[in-house]
Amino acid sequence: MPVLAAMAIMVTGCLSTFLVLQLDEFRPKIGDMVVFKPGSQDTDLWQTSIRATVVSPAGAPVGDCTLDPNIMATDGGSLVVEARQTEPVLQYRIHWAGAETSKLTSACGTHANLVVSRTDLQRLANAAGGFGVGDKGMVP
Repeated sequence: MPVLAAMAIMVTGCLSTFLVLQLDEFRPKIGDMVVFKPGSQDTDLWQTSIRATVVSPAGAPVGDCTLDPNIMATDGGSLVVEARQTEPVLQYRIHWAGAETSKLTSACGTHANLVVSRTDLQRLANAAGGFGVGDKGMVP
């Protein structure tokens, strides 16, 4: 019985998140920021890495790199949403500035223009405690 209750909660949460993400009002907007304050997150919480496309200032793809929210949260930095692309799929052009984004050789560096999916941008925001620069209720 507890397993069924847990599954029902999980399905409800996933479905709710999916529906909210479909509403334009809740989509990230140009100028939104994701701030990783040094040492403010529990770095064991986010066991994920995100592939991003590095783009030139003109927007042409240059290569790929890796974003690791654990490393970004440890050393700090920020992402700024610079543009939204809808073709061929919804993606966001973001600018990273801060410390290294990963311990892998495929790290994005200390500053880069990147393109990520909406889902990946939301995952990064979730790891940082949401969009914005204010106090997000986390204990350092």
